[in-house]
Amino acid sequence: MAKKKKKSTIQKLADSTASRLEALENLEKQVQTLASTPKTPLVTSSPLDVRDPKTGLTPAQVAAQKLQQETLALAAGANIPVAVTGASKGTLGTIIQGPSTPPREGFEWYRSSSGEWRQRPIQGYWLNRNKGGYVPPGGDGDGDGDKPVVDSGGDNSALLSLIQSLQNQIAQLTQNKIDQAAAEEAARKEKAENAISVLTNLFSKYGLQSLVPKIKELAIGGASEATITLQLQETEEYKMRFKANAERLKKGLAYLSPGDYIGLEDSYRQILRAYGLKQFDTDDYVSQFIANDVSTAELSSRVTTAVQRVQNADPAISATLRDYYNITNADMVAYVLDPNTQFPMIERQVAAAEIGTAARRQGLEAGVNVSEQLASQGITQAQAQRGYATIADILPEATKLSSIYKNVLDEYGQSEAEQEVFNQLASAQRKRKQLTEREIGTFAGQSGISRTGLRSTTGGTF
Repeated sequence: MAKKKKKSTIQKLADSTASRLEALENLEKQVQTLASTPKTPLVTSSPLDVRDPKTGLTPAQVAAQKLQQETLALAAGANIPVAVTGASKGTLGTIIQGPSTPPREGFEWYRSSSGEWRQRPIQGYWLNRNKGGYVPPGGDGDGDGDKPVVDSGGDNSALLSLIQSLQNQIAQLTQNKIDQAAAEEAARKEKAENAISVLTNLFSKYGLQSLVPKIKELAIGGASEATITLQLQETEEYKMRFKANAERLKKGLAYLSPGDYIGLEDSYRQILRAYGLKQFDTDDYVSQFIANDVSTAELSSRVTTAVQRVQNADPAISATLRDYYNITNADMVAYVLDPNTQFPMIERQVAAAEIGTAARRQGLEAGVNVSEQLASQGITQAQAQRGYATIADILPEATKLSSIYKNVLDEYGQSEAEQEVFNQLASAQRKRKQLTEREIGTFAGQSGISRTGLRSTTGGTF
């Protein structure tokens, strides 16, 4: 049986080196995978920021370094003196070939720390004098079955060419990946800086400068503007800044965007400041207006009522408000502006106080119920003043006659007078007319009193 022809040592080394080259071709794919993997933290100055902290090598360089070490081992095994020069933190250095002359028998070339090529006894291998090459430990050296790494008289040029080609490709690939990584990180840095600038400006307008460090952290981590904005909305600072939105949702009201929210705030504050109500120009008051969906038109009406009809009102009206509703002077404006109190009720109560005051100025007491009833009918302060002036004119004589003829005619008091004057109630008018006519009929002949003089009228009051 014929023995298989053994490959020469040079051929084996060439095959081994070729396999290294094939591995190098796969390195491109590996580096691309590494480059597409999210990186943290962001490079802010140079590609060194994503390198291994100990060696300073990028992921591409780490893979290349492995091939370089295999190359060095391959050359050393072939008794080719090589070394790495120019290596430092962050770089691989370059493989260089040593002296072209062979070392003396039993020695090998090595590169000293000073950079000089020197000879030393062979380490780990011994010279096979018969074959003229190196044999792994354990070989008997007689040439039978031993596998010399390289024949002393062989041509090493092919191996050296492959080694140089490998080294050149490693260097080029490494540099390309460094440049690519630098470009990618520069793009990421620019994107992050743009996001930081835009969002810092935006959230500063919201009064949320405290979130700027968070914006920078998220942007440097690679988050987009939209992602950062969503994450910031979950912070306690953001929720507190737009706290009225939470109340609006509970009440089934629409959630306001920051722009609409701040727009309402500005409108409310302008109205309050226009009337000098700076004490109510606070975040708490403004957020209550938003939470209760108070329109700017309603707030303007509230402020007008608070200033013109309460704060600047006649002290007598303030006294009536206090008597009717237990609202003190200090609380009056706050009560009117309280967004939790329905404004129609506030208007009715202020109008009732104005009507009650008009009655008091005529020496009469309308009371809360009557004043509110008249207010709900739309009776104004001016109408109340004219009406109670008329009532004050007719009531003394009418009540006097009512007391005289109480056993024969219906009584006529303040309630009937209010119904006659403000409501033009026919029954109330008849009561007073009957009393007048009865008085005229009784005393006309004796006193000479004229019918026209006793029959006063309320016609044309309104």
